[in-house]
Amino acid sequence: MEPFEALEAGDPRQVGRYRIVARLGAGGMGRVYLGRSPGGRFVAVKVVRPELAEDGGFRRRFAREVAAARRVNGAFTAGVVDADPDGSPAWLATVYVPGVPLGDAVAAHGPWPQAAVFALGAGLAEALEVIHAAGVVHRDLKPSNILLAADGPRVIDFGISVAGEASALTSTGTVVGTPGFMSPEQLTGKPVGPASDVFALGAVLAFTATGAGPFGTGSAHALSFRVVYEEPDVHQLPPVLRTLVACCLAKEPGRRPTVTTLLHQLADTFGGLPAVPRTATEPGWLPEPVAATVHSRTVAAPLPEAPPLARPETSEPPPTEPVPVEPDADPPERPAPARPREQRDFIVLPPGARLPSLPPVKAAARPAGITRRRTLLGLGGATAAGLGFVGWKIRGSGSSAPGEQRWLFRAGDSVSSSPAVAGGVVFVGSNDHNLYAVDAATGEQRWKFRTHGRVGSSPAVVGGVVFVGSEDGNLYAVDAASGERRWKFSSSPILASPAVAGGVVFVGSVDSNLYAVDAASGERRWKFRTGNVVDSSPAVVGGVVFVGSVDSNLYAVDAASGEKRWNFHTTRSLYEDPAVADGTVYVAGGAVGALYAVTL
Repeated sequence: MEPFEALEAGDPRQVGRYRIVARLGAGGMGRVYLGRSPGGRFVAVKVVRPELAEDGGFRRRFAREVAAARRVNGAFTAGVVDADPDGSPAWLATVYVPGVPLGDAVAAHGPWPQAAVFALGAGLAEALEVIHAAGVVHRDLKPSNILLAADGPRVIDFGISVAGEASALTSTGTVVGTPGFMSPEQLTGKPVGPASDVFALGAVLAFTATGAGPFGTGSAHALSFRVVYEEPDVHQLPPVLRTLVACCLAKEPGRRPTVTTLLHQLADTFGGLPAVPRTATEPGWLPEPVAATVHSRTVAAPLPEAPPLARPETSEPPPTEPVPVEPDADPPERPAPARPREQRDFIVLPPGARLPSLPPVKAAARPAGITRRRTLLGLGGATAAGLGFVGWKIRGSGSSAPGEQRWLFRAGDSVSSSPAVAGGVVFVGSNDHNLYAVDAATGEQRWKFRTHGRVGSSPAVVGGVVFVGSEDGNLYAVDAASGERRWKFSSSPILASPAVAGGVVFVGSVDSNLYAVDAASGERRWKFRTGNVVDSSPAVVGGVVFVGSVDSNLYAVDAASGEKRWNFHTTRSLYEDPAVADGTVYVAGGAVGALYAVTL
């Protein structure tokens, strides 16, 4: 199989800032292309299928999963380097690994010797450890999602299979995964967590060592039936590997080893074998025929050249760079030197004034993180650079008419949270790691508060304090008037928005906990452990905290003690926020069209 395929008529030639060079393959989410950045870096660009991109629920989940996948940075993973979940089309770019898929290597050269299987397993277990630490479950670990390189394996497509699940369920009622590698809980609609990836890893190791999956071959239905009801066939495996794989393939998730335990078992066994490298990063870890194929793929095979971009035919003169101008002034004949940044942050137009005509500007690809909406507003690419200002707003001297824009404020990157308004100030988070305070009347920035991660948590404002979570793993309390930090509470990345009631801040985290934090001091009151990531903002009513978890449960937790009052189990992960009214909790689940009403 050749590593690259030529582009076809319907393929894009530019996605974001990346020139598209060739086809790499296709999957359930869309097509994968080889892209090249302006600086010459090659990436794998995954472009979402149009029918998925039109699903608003998919886009929201896709954005969350991309945000989570961005936090994964391990030696044996091909991480996300760029993405535009709001783009048209939506896409993400990952590190390009010029390696050989494990499935192709086994098909071409046969089963691997025991030492190489242990080396592979140790690298994959370390990759899963990093992926799970970021709050991501792969859900589709299989030979084609494992690339072999001279310095070790690389796991790809982690986290995105979760994003694809919602749309797959919406359209077909099925689950995303590969028969023979999916865990029993995936097939039966039970909660899916890190143990599901351990099951898949066991199946991958059995496939690598024998050339066949542990549940045989046949139709998807037959394979799935065996996974759920029959024992795997591991008798061909060497004794030590047989025991390890059998533990990974246990039907009950709780009986499988954790990834960390598995990593130590694999590394210790592998390191104890004679005359082999001690890690998969050392030369010689691959079987010789596979190593030769990897070498030919990564060294001998040249990367394709990017085809030239088509230029539209036009009789108009070439566009020139627009320049900043003052209201009512004639356009200059040539670009003028840019004024100091502090003088060009905003252009305020007096009543009745209009921006003068500007020369035509050639449409440019959106830089990373620039959404389609921002591009159309003239805030991205060549347009913003040519105008020579960072943000701009328009306002008149009087009140605005219905439906008329009063002002526009631009953050340093795409806005990543819903705004909160209190005391004449709008508070909003951004992908540039800042929480902004903007004057509600004028659009002027009051202050900005810097965190060390994306601020995707919508702020809550109570008693002159703004409470907001960040992907840097902290919950912050910020003075609403000054922007000064009052305290911070450290946990794990916070994707959901906090709720404040009775002097306590309640917030979930990717570490699977719901926290109760004293609003005045930042001290922890209690924490409640769920079975997976808490990406749902809690609702607090009548001394009870209601929150959903990716473990498919809606929890009712006593607000004072942190003790569980009850839980309601659904069939799919709960990402959305619950609502409470008239003695009933309403929550939307991941299943097709599922809205649950649960009695308090």
